Amino acid sequence: MQINRKIAILGAGMALLSGGMGSAAAQGLASPPPDSIRFLTLQEAIEISYRQNPAMEAQRLAREAAVDRRKAAWGLRMPQLGVTGAYTYMSEDIKAFDLNPEKNAALEHIGQLPLPFPVPPEVIQAVQGIDLSLTLQKQQFAVVGATAALPLYTGGKINAAVNAAKINIEKSDQEALKVQTDLFAEVVERYYGLLLAHHVLRVREEVTAGMRKHLSDAEKLEANGMIAPTEKLYAEMYLAQAEGEQTAASLQIGTVNRALGASLGSTADYLPVTALFIVDELRPLSYYRQKVAQNSPILKQVELTRRLAKEGVRAARAAFLPEIAAVGAVNAWDWQLTELAPRWMVGAGVKLRIFDGLSSEYKHAAAKKEVRQVEAMQIKAENDLMTLTEKLYNQLKSSAAEVHALGASVAFAESYLDAKLKAFSEGMAPSSDVVDARLNLAKARVERLAAAYAFDVALAQLLALAGETETLGSYMLQPDFQTIGNQ
Repeated sequence: MQINRKIAILGAGMALLSGGMGSAAAQGLASPPPDSIRFLTLQEAIEISYRQNPAMEAQRLAREAAVDRRKAAWGLRMPQLGVTGAYTYMSEDIKAFDLNPEKNAALEHIGQLPLPFPVPPEVIQAVQGIDLSLTLQKQQFAVVGATAALPLYTGGKINAAVNAAKINIEKSDQEALKVQTDLFAEVVERYYGLLLAHHVLRVREEVTAGMRKHLSDAEKLEANGMIAPTEKLYAEMYLAQAEGEQTAASLQIGTVNRALGASLGSTADYLPVTALFIVDELRPLSYYRQKVAQNSPILKQVELTRRLAKEGVRAARAAFLPEIAAVGAVNAWDWQLTELAPRWMVGAGVKLRIFDGLSSEYKHAAAKKEVRQVEAMQIKAENDLMTLTEKLYNQLKSSAAEVHALGASVAFAESYLDAKLKAFSEGMAPSSDVVDARLNLAKARVERLAAAYAFDVALAQLLALAGETETLGSYMLQPDFQTIGNQ
């Protein structure tokens, strides 16, 4: 499985995903950025996060660790070779027999025997010097040798360990895929969140500029006696409020920019250039449900957990079966070891547990219950993901409809503001009407941008859930593709 997949964008889809509207001015962003700003497309952001986000590196190391554990499990099938060394000091030599006490007793009484001639002292001394014992092993000895053991049958315990290690590699692959898809959704959310923050700042700047001009007009009208002083004070109050909201919007950009940098694994002042967008035509809900069922790394992880639990049952069942192993040993060097000791040996052994306090029975029962537990979790996870898929799908539909509805609201608010500005300049409308009209326009614009942002975030989450992150560009190729900016 390829972990670091890149988004596959073809033709115009690549161009749209890479550049969007192409420039800050074209998207209606705030004033032109300084040279320190880094322009960033959505595709670049996703690719950078795949390369540099620490979570991806952590998953790569986790997979390597799982591979090493599988190699370790394979080692259980191999012969176990070892070198042994031992030094032994015993209380006394080991003897086969010892007739020296009887010999000494006989020599002591030999003078009392009725012998026809005396025994010469030289003969007695010679007999005393004879050792009438046989030593099998001296009191001290040392041995250096090699041992070998090869498991021939373990009741399936080794097979279960090897299979479990293989499943853990697959689980690490699915976990890495989940981290990648979650990172994809996170980057899209923060990328478009930063773009939305820039749009909101632009709206607040326009409101502030409009309020400032309105205050200037109010001051002139007051000077000419066309409006009351309270009208000018009303304009001053809402200008101060607009300036405060502009400052808050500017600070929000810094916060979201840092969040995006955390996802990318690098720090910079980013300026998104891929526009917010919506599409009206989506594939049917059944399509996304099918993709979630097929591709969801969460469901695959649960399935792998179920398989892992079954291997646990096999390992627990092995405790009821005999274990057979071939063994061998050879002495490579020894000191004062008896010549009667063998220099090498080979053989086979069998071990069968008869009774262990019912520990094996309870472990086997627990392992089977774990399988049933995972199966219940699997059903719940699938139901939850299907519900989440439907929720995200409905959110996409409602967000697209909201964008269209708010588009009409923006058009009306613009026309209404123009009318109120003209009426105020002619002294036919109070200052509050102009202020309210301008705030209503700003509110409609921000809500329209927020609805488009909600659409894009929900789409990214749905594609991540379905394991189809690489198809994001295909939505930009649809005939009903529509970019949403601060127009």
